[in-house]
Amino acid sequence: GMHVLAALALVCAAAAWPAPGLDPARLYPRAGITHVPAGGLLSDHVSIAANATLREAAQQWGRYIGSAANSGTLQKDATYAEVLTREYDLYTAENGCKFAQTQPQQTQYTFQECDTVHNQSVKASSAFRGHNFVWGADNPQWLLGGHFTPAQLTSIMGAHIATVGARYRSAIAWDVVNEAVADQGTELFKNSTPWYPAVSDYVDQAFVFARQTLGSGVQLFYNDYGGEGLSDKSTKIYNMVKSMRARGIPIDGVGLQMHVSVDYYPPFADVQQNMERLGALGLDVHVTEMDVACKPPCGANRLRVQAAIYGGMLAACLKVPACKNFETWGYTDKYTCVLGPGPGRRVTPGGCGTTRTRITSTCSRCRSTSPSRRSRRTTSCSRRSRPSRSE
Repeated sequence: GMHVLAALALVCAAAAWPAPGLDPARLYPRAGITHVPAGGLLSDHVSIAANATLREAAQQWGRYIGSAANSGTLQKDATYAEVLTREYDLYTAENGCKFAQTQPQQTQYTFQECDTVHNQSVKASSAFRGHNFVWGADNPQWLLGGHFTPAQLTSIMGAHIATVGARYRSAIAWDVVNEAVADQGTELFKNSTPWYPAVSDYVDQAFVFARQTLGSGVQLFYNDYGGEGLSDKSTKIYNMVKSMRARGIPIDGVGLQMHVSVDYYPPFADVQQNMERLGALGLDVHVTEMDVACKPPCGANRLRVQAAIYGGMLAACLKVPACKNFETWGYTDKYTCVLGPGPGRRVTPGGCGTTRTRITSTCSRCRSTSPSRRSRRTTSCSRRSRPSRSE
């Protein structure tokens, strides 16, 4: 079954999208949709309640509907917090749980930003997703300039995961390693300062540390961009996690970031096939950071194309039992910097104040048999928690 989501957007990330190396034109094929009729692309729609919230609709399908949340915006914008609470049942900290934010000095941990998003998830009875423990970006200067040996780096990594992970064991999942795989070429990993190439097995090590701290009640994910469809990079990711499973490295899922655009995105069928092959390994799949950039001029038809891309990706997720979470990197253009400042730059059709109307008019369309109430997780966990920063 499928819901058609159109009115989803993204909270402003620390760096404007596309970031260096993340150009959708290089990572994805040119768009296959050029025109969408006003009524949308899907037929045989079956209405759900016109006043259903996104979280109510998602729960009927046994999925999470998630959004990144910015800790500062939560504290200053009551409408932002109110819409997030009403519509979404999973939160990820946009930046607040990353290494630089949680361990600004080697002997100092700060949890205020991460706590803000986590506590909001508890207050809203929503799930919390941790993002992220280990990444080649957003690291503190003491770590980057410390001239540590590989053994010291491994020890630092283990201590960080143990300390931060222990505080947020109520998370349903953590992105243990973020963006490790090379975009192109034959090498598996790209340079990820300070971890790689200094610690050649840092991905394996991070997952082992995470399982030691979090146990089996929290799912451990590898998260990346550019591997959503069928491509050389997605096959690298598939082969890496397949090898990890075969070697007994504790990994439970793969996060597909899905930073795409109206002009470039992977075909829906390819995304579905990729999700299916990951699921066949016994892994869950989360769409973790979706946004669909629409460069100006972004008129009515291009907005319908944008909506159709959101809907098509969600449809792919709903067809695959392993896909348990559909999450956007924020939900409103009010705070997005996906395309940088300037007029006419749209990530989704709705602004913060108008999101409700857009959501109910688009999410109320679906097609399929009656929704499955399958579990959103392959492992049992009713606890909630949360994570992250820009990507």
